[in-house]
Amino acid sequence: MLELERTGSVFLAVVAAAVLWSAAAGAGAVLVRPPLSRRWGTLDASLVRLAVGLNLVGLFGVALGLPGLLAQGRSVWLLLGLSIPLLPHAWQLGRVTRLSPGSISNWIPRAGLLAVAVVTLGPALCYPSGWDELVYHSTLPERWLEAGWPAFYSDLPYSGFPSLGEILFWLAAPIEYVIAPRLLVWICWILGLACLYRLLRRTLARDAAVVLTLAFSLNSTMLLISANCYVETIVMMNVAAMLLALGLPADRRDSTDQWMLAAAIGVLAGGAAAVKMTGFAAFAVPCLWYLGKAMSDRSRRGVVAGHLAASLAVALVVCSPFYLRTWMATGNPFYPYFCWWFTDDPVRIDMSHHHHAIGGMYFGVRSLAAFVDGPLLLAFSEKLYDGEFGWQTLAIVLLAIVALVSARRGRVRRVVLWPATVAFTLYVFWFFTAQQARFVVPAALAFVVLAGKGLRLLRGNRRSAVLCVLLVSTVASIPWKRSGYYWHSWRAALGQVSRIDYLHNVTEFVYLPLIEAVYETTPANARLALVYEHRGFYIPRRYVIATPLFQEGPFSPPEAFRDATRVIEWLHDERISHLVMAKNRIGPDQKADFVDRQQPFLDGIEECLRRGYLAAVWESEEYLIFMVSPADDGGTRPAATVSIRP
Repeated sequence: MLELERTGSVFLAVVAAAVLWSAAAGAGAVLVRPPLSRRWGTLDASLVRLAVGLNLVGLFGVALGLPGLLAQGRSVWLLLGLSIPLLPHAWQLGRVTRLSPGSISNWIPRAGLLAVAVVTLGPALCYPSGWDELVYHSTLPERWLEAGWPAFYSDLPYSGFPSLGEILFWLAAPIEYVIAPRLLVWICWILGLACLYRLLRRTLARDAAVVLTLAFSLNSTMLLISANCYVETIVMMNVAAMLLALGLPADRRDSTDQWMLAAAIGVLAGGAAAVKMTGFAAFAVPCLWYLGKAMSDRSRRGVVAGHLAASLAVALVVCSPFYLRTWMATGNPFYPYFCWWFTDDPVRIDMSHHHHAIGGMYFGVRSLAAFVDGPLLLAFSEKLYDGEFGWQTLAIVLLAIVALVSARRGRVRRVVLWPATVAFTLYVFWFFTAQQARFVVPAALAFVVLAGKGLRLLRGNRRSAVLCVLLVSTVASIPWKRSGYYWHSWRAALGQVSRIDYLHNVTEFVYLPLIEAVYETTPANARLALVYEHRGFYIPRRYVIATPLFQEGPFSPPEAFRDATRVIEWLHDERISHLVMAKNRIGPDQKADFVDRQQPFLDGIEECLRRGYLAAVWESEEYLIFMVSPADDGGTRPAATVSIRP
């Protein structure tokens, strides 16, 4: 396992992140520039510029990557080229980072935000260890780096996602691709929180804005997406940047100003949709904004309609290439979902139904009561939604209600209804799609903005009491049981814990022994088939994922592989030398009837064992490794005595 210690570099990951974000700043400077940014202030303009630019970098990456123009590390030259527009603005960096001394009361809130950033940075500098990371977030950039372009792989259905996040990881991969994805996602998380804080500061004092920002960020769901390379942080950053940009002053008399704003919002909305299909909810933000403007100023409806059309057109231009990539490869722009719209192939449709079940219907409850109670259930029902937002959610909801009750007329009504409509629309989209906690983060962010409006309406002791409740409930809701994870991550990032020990610990002591066994029991030219174990990032051999129903190719549908002859024929046709099987079908990629449907396939595997087509070379409590008999062997080995049943 010495090879594992030699892969990945914290220093190179920081370099990769710096190059990518300098490209984002340069690309964003094309749209977010004077006169628009001059009215925002340097820091606010810089935040929006970074968010807009990151999405543009991804757009350039997929557009140039599909024809293979970024192969052999040429993506680095793209990033350096996109950084050029940043040079005229480099002198402003000092103004962005300079902090006024202020009093100690001003520094205490800042220290709280800084502490959150420092603590959560530790996992961002460590090896990937989460399920999604090891299945595709980290695996795809590695595969694409070798292939030279963002290819689709039939054994890994998630390679059919629009994949803005993975495209960005791939662009930086020639510099570093092991640790850099985590660091890039963490930076998006921090930028999203910074946009939220700056937006809250427009209506609240510093201490109140800090408390609300901490209430939003310090819960199990938000800490999870910051620490495990979840690309939902990109969607969160885009939505926060849109709300910040639309909440900042712009000169309505300056036509160029308004068109630039519309284009910038379009880039952010399209970028959110380019991450995942759930990101399409971000399209609601420009639609609601311009609809509100049209209703409040009827004399300018034609101009406002033009701005909305431009914003949506830009959004479609930004996200379309990502879906076009999948459409060209699979015939379905939404692969692996909705396959029944595009094909009659029963195997592909069966696979698609499986992914709908594990992605959308496994979590949450769909009923009128659940719709009303959802914001409250999200506060504490972690198992129901695969995450929670803490008890502070109750206070946030109450503050939102205060804001809505007070929004009866005049300016207060206009100020409150904007975040309220955004929060409600994003919540409705989440409720009727995939009810996982991390997918409701954009709606939760809008609820916090609305809560800020409610907090502003309180005065004196009432405001102080509410802030105390928010702070206490936030501290109480922090997943303190995971504090050891952050301490251990920082020790690993600083080299005080070996990478092998770190991975062994955070993967629950079962995954790394498999990696070591593969390394020791298979030759360097081995080709593996992974069954019921999809985490391939650290597998030191070439492999394909061969779990029935998870993908449309190997062993799907499982009912067709009851016969050992069918099983061994496929293994020989694909030149598989070894079969790696998890005994307990670990991981989230299964639905209620998953185990039952595997029985015919397991019968076929057992028959292969009886005939000697497969020979066990390693076994643990969780895994089996079989050697596949050569095609000309005829199955002469004695029957294996191992059990493949859990």
